Amino acid sequence: MGDICVNHEWGRLKEVVVGYPYVKYPKISPPLVHNFVSKAGISRYQKYAGKTLEAADPELYRQQVQQIDAVIKILQDHDVIVHQLKPFTAEEEQYLANLDDFTTQFFPRGAMIVIGDTFIEPALKLIGRRKERFPIRRTIGDRLKNSNARVIPMPVASPIPYGQEGWDETPFLEGGDVFVLGHDIYVGCSGNASNDAGIDWLQATLGSDYQVHKIPITKHFLHLDFVLSILRPGLAVVCREGFVNGLPAFLKDWRLIDQSFEDAQSKLSCNHLVLDEETVIVASELPDLAQALRKAGQKVITTPMSAIYWQGGSLRCWHHPLVRESNLE
Repeated sequence: MGDICVNHEWGRLKEVVVGYPYVKYPKISPPLVHNFVSKAGISRYQKYAGKTLEAADPELYRQQVQQIDAVIKILQDHDVIVHQLKPFTAEEEQYLANLDDFTTQFFPRGAMIVIGDTFIEPALKLIGRRKERFPIRRTIGDRLKNSNARVIPMPVASPIPYGQEGWDETPFLEGGDVFVLGHDIYVGCSGNASNDAGIDWLQATLGSDYQVHKIPITKHFLHLDFVLSILRPGLAVVCREGFVNGLPAFLKDWRLIDQSFEDAQSKLSCNHLVLDEETVIVASELPDLAQALRKAGQKVITTPMSAIYWQGGSLRCWHHPLVRESNLE
């Protein structure tokens, strides 16, 4: 295995970290979750409260495992090296559980960021997700140690309960908000995840070689990748209703494929897996989008994701590149 390198959202995907099908729903859902998870998703969160999905709904869990395994096979068929997360240990799962007992390993995108050769352990706003860094370390720690990677953990947020003074005032930064376009880094800010202090931390950490840009998005979406997907230079999928100040200036003159608010939130229709500049994996539950992408010149591979996306995450959330073949320009 070679150097860690992610310079763009596109470029041939060579190596990746992917999620593991485990989730335990919180006894009481954090207030933030109600902002961005669909009504159908919230209903299930409440129905399964305090239980793992495997125990609460074995058939739905079986479908999740099948759908994840299908995507892994697609990746392997395209010669992508796949690192699936190792399960939580019992001790890891109890980390901060007295404040938030939500546990998931489906969506490692939030808990890691790779920009160039820099690997960042970000600080997540949802307390129940802050423990996700531990199995990521156990899964790829040796890979990072034996590479060129510069590993930087963000400062750990104070263990302050939701709603108490100061709980949301520390720097937060989440991988689903971060888009890498060469020397320009775009970071979403919805109030649910990354914040201004986290964006400032990222700029200071990356230094003057990079320019970090804040993109305000509405509270109805967790991350920027709920409302934006970049397939190749000049082609993107967008949900215009998700942007507070209109579309980012860099998308001017790009070919844009629009998605409705409903599909972007409930089906994560702006959340995909780019294999290279010509090829993308899209949920098969989005046939109109797949057709539009093919008309735009993309090779589209479809695979079911309906057992997964209702939780508030889909294909981009489920993976994070370690290596993409693309030059830094």
